[in-house]
Amino acid sequence: MFSILLALLIIWLFWKLGIGMLKIVGFLIIVGLLFAFVSYLVLPLLALIAIGGLLGLVFSR
Repeated sequence: MFSILLALLIIWLFWKLGIGMLKIVGFLIIVGLLFAFVSYLVLPLLALIAIGGLLGLVFSR
């Protein structure tokens, strides 16, 4: 629900700044693809770092 409100806020802001609807839709698509790419890339790396940290704590004692 928050993402829908954020998208509407971005559309309204761009509309008020005089930017066309095609550029608005393109920007939102690019942001969505960037978010999907970063989330699929960063979350597994964070999980591996967390597992490594937990294993380091277990084996250091």
